[in-house]
Amino acid sequence: MRVLIIGGTGAFSGRVTERVVRAGHQVTLYNRGQRPLPEGVRVPVIRGERSELRRSADAIAAFAPEAVIDSICFKPEDAEDLAALFPGARRVVFISSVDAYGEDIGAAPVTEERAPTPVSDYGKKKLDCEQVLLKALGSAVSIFRPSHILGRGFLTTSLWSRSPFLVDRIRKGKPIPAIDGGRNLMTPVHAADIAEWIARALESPAADGQVFNAVGPEIVCQRRYYEIIAESLGAELRLVAVPSHLFRRHFASPPQFNWHRPYSCAKAVSRLGHAPQFTPEKMLGETVAHMLERGLVRDCSEDPFDDRLVALLLRHEEELGSLLEAKKQGA
Repeated sequence: MRVLIIGGTGAFSGRVTERVVRAGHQVTLYNRGQRPLPEGVRVPVIRGERSELRRSADAIAAFAPEAVIDSICFKPEDAEDLAALFPGARRVVFISSVDAYGEDIGAAPVTEERAPTPVSDYGKKKLDCEQVLLKALGSAVSIFRPSHILGRGFLTTSLWSRSPFLVDRIRKGKPIPAIDGGRNLMTPVHAADIAEWIARALESPAADGQVFNAVGPEIVCQRRYYEIIAESLGAELRLVAVPSHLFRRHFASPPQFNWHRPYSCAKAVSRLGHAPQFTPEKMLGETVAHMLERGLVRDCSEDPFDDRLVALLLRHEEELGSLLEAKKQGA
């Protein structure tokens, strides 16, 4: 099958390119040409901005793709380009996001049957893209909603977002600020497992017009996420609780990994015949090792804000403890 991959060289989409090439498909990439091809991959590249996809219509038509995988479609206008350029494609794979479901979704694993109620602008636009494609292309479309992706090329996440400083804080034994002490749930996934589902969806009727959660096999709390990182570094984990009600008061749309985000991959497993192969321990181990190997870990002293936050939290914790102890003693 002739497959056009829009993107194809990033930490995630590079894995997709590797897997689709390995499956024996004839692959061409469309991207800006600013990143090297995945190691060992030799495929043609049509150069262009994602926003200018239609300008490359002739070059794309010369390749005559039978399937398209778009990993950098973020706006409804981008989706409209796909619908206009590939009305006869056998398969159009759109990489969406679990952000389409919303943010604080509760503690029960979310399936694809849940009605999307996105809160963030990112999630809203991803859902808009889904709807544009399903309306225009129908059963030719397969949609994947990844969660927190890990593997080589990715950074681990902190209180604020993905961070080059977290690993250094943990290995130095510095306290890590975490919402409510890290009790929130998350469902990390390895990029290679998503790539496997995508490769299988290209020619599978079971993927016709379907939405799939592209998430890992285990739901873990964020405390465990940090513990795994600490274990891989041979360090002792220290967490300091950040009250969720206070954090939410100041961040109307909070960093996405700080609330319950449990999802189920049962549909992808049953319909596409692939069970995720990477446990949280394996995916975080690979991520941290690659960060260290490639110099992606930065000295946490470059970002002292967490030190200030931790000092304040510990001081208030001590004051509150003294007050409660006085109450217990009948003062």
